[in-house]
Amino acid sequence: MARLFSAVELPAPVRDELVDRLAAVRSASPDLRWIPPEQWHITLGFYGDREHADRRSAWFRERARSLRPARVRLRAAGRFPGVLWVGVNALDGDNAAALRRLAGILGDQNLDQLAFVPHVTVARWRRGRVGNEVATRAAAALDGYRGQWWLTSEVVLFRSDPTPDGPVYTALDRVALTGAPGQQR
Repeated sequence: MARLFSAVELPAPVRDELVDRLAAVRSASPDLRWIPPEQWHITLGFYGDREHADRRSAWFRERARSLRPARVRLRAAGRFPGVLWVGVNALDGDNAAALRRLAGILGDQNLDQLAFVPHVTVARWRRGRVGNEVATRAAAALDGYRGQWWLTSEVVLFRSDPTPDGPVYTALDRVALTGAPGQQR
């Protein structure tokens, strides 16, 4: 079975702006494995391979139809073990709540027990000292980054297929987010 996850894709202008901002960081960090920009997304929920895509798609569509957009921007950077990421910042408390709600409804998880850190994975490395040092410098170089504000317009259910060159993501379903930003039905 396919590995499935839900996410918000980055609009082209936001993605292009991040590509430009990462150019100098990438050239100074060749030890990192950089994720192709067309694969960048904000993961909301990871479902693994425990069920058939058709069943998850029906579940996804039912849950996503009540969701509203959130006004967000990319901001700063950080690290998880083996992952360099760029953070996601909401415009205000209502939009932050809307972003958390997107993840809570679609994330198949209890956000009171698991901290949701909205982010875009931009690079990976094999765990170890060299990668950690390079990633620490890269995150520091991105600390002042503030991207443009944008409105999340849809949520996407993806299938992830492993390949020798990294995963290939295929959109299986899309649900438009409607209504005023930050407010939920």
